Amino acid sequence: MKKLVLTGILFSVFINLSAQETVGGRVAKNAKDKTYGKVEQKGDEAVDKTLNKIEEGIGSIFKKKEKKKKGKSDKTNKNSNSSSEPMPSYDPPVTKTDEAGNTDYSAYKDFEFVPAEKIIFFEDFADGSKSRWKAYDNERLNVRNYEGKNWLELNDGGTFFPIALKTLPNDFTLEFDVYTPNKETGTLSVRFIEKAQAGRLEDPNFDISSGLDLSPVSQIPKTGLAQYSVKSDGVVIKSKEGINFYSWQPELDNNYARISLKRTGNKLSAWVNKEKIMDNEEFFLSNKEYYLTFQHDIYFVDAFKMNFSNIRLATGNANPKSDITTKKKFVTQNIFFDVNSDVIRPNSYAILKQIAESIQSIEGNIKIVGHTDSDGKDTDNLILSQKRAESVKRALVNEFGIDANKLTTEGKGESVPLNKNANASEKAQNRRVEFIKL
Repeated sequence: MKKLVLTGILFSVFINLSAQETVGGRVAKNAKDKTYGKVEQKGDEAVDKTLNKIEEGIGSIFKKKEKKKKGKSDKTNKNSNSSSEPMPSYDPPVTKTDEAGNTDYSAYKDFEFVPAEKIIFFEDFADGSKSRWKAYDNERLNVRNYEGKNWLELNDGGTFFPIALKTLPNDFTLEFDVYTPNKETGTLSVRFIEKAQAGRLEDPNFDISSGLDLSPVSQIPKTGLAQYSVKSDGVVIKSKEGINFYSWQPELDNNYARISLKRTGNKLSAWVNKEKIMDNEEFFLSNKEYYLTFQHDIYFVDAFKMNFSNIRLATGNANPKSDITTKKKFVTQNIFFDVNSDVIRPNSYAILKQIAESIQSIEGNIKIVGHTDSDGKDTDNLILSQKRAESVKRALVNEFGIDANKLTTEGKGESVPLNKNANASEKAQNRRVEFIKL
């Protein structure tokens, strides 16, 4: 009788969940299928054990998550794939350095994602404006400041997208930060919409699109879930679900994530923080041009907010050795610094390594030149750019063993802009470091 009652309960619960067009709903359906498969294959004793465990776990899987008490955040939770290594986390607002000011790059030494070089679009909402963005309901968009950083806050779900960004190149990297202040969050969808539908980007439904869905809170405790799908003429022609990630966990007070995507032709790779969740998967249709939108789907949740910042779209691979050899100069916008500081961010490690290897293989000396955008006073920017150039030299010497006598530094401040510094994208392009062969 126990088996029949519990089976009936499970059937009712899972049928209801399978109707949900969300990651959580699909995962629940898969769990149901696997459970019934086991019932058919196991003997009575094994069935009882399985059902007992499910009975004990139903409440914890589907109940509303309890909030942690203030001051009880767990910064060293382990993911289910490892019992010894700490869970990877979002980069903190202030970079970890030693007493000499050297950045701790350890978290990024095994991270294979490298941002593209040429910035096409950048947004950090530093001016407090939401005017460059449109949503299904613009009243749901607001710029908020959390811990000194501006974010675009989306309330109650829906679609939103950058107005100025048009068709995407065939090869690009896309990065952005997400902040989820509540324990219950919903699903974030990164959607690429075929150009012919660009006139209705705020519409949540499209006939030709490719989308990646991310649910940091799911029915599986302490586990985020992802899925992706490719749609053509209204029909899903490819999909994959049940992709786990662990480093973006609002229920464990890991409220921040850095999402990184890399498109190469029709293929896409994706990372949540430093966890790779897609590896060069066929994702885009051939001979199609795409626009970018974001969708926040809400389900089983009471708090409907997600926040976004540092959205960076770029194209073109860095080739410092070739540029220094042939053009006598390599320019990069991929050496990142703390705001108004000369401290190098740890996610600059990949490009610094490429530059160091290039300098080691080239004869002659190199001048490192720092540049800033036009925000702030001219004199302050001049000093900051000089300090940043010196920080890059110090990193190349201390982290990569470059001979200090081979490097000189100079700061140009805001005196040599590449553009008019008219918006966030242009300012990001001007915040750069040059390596000039002498």
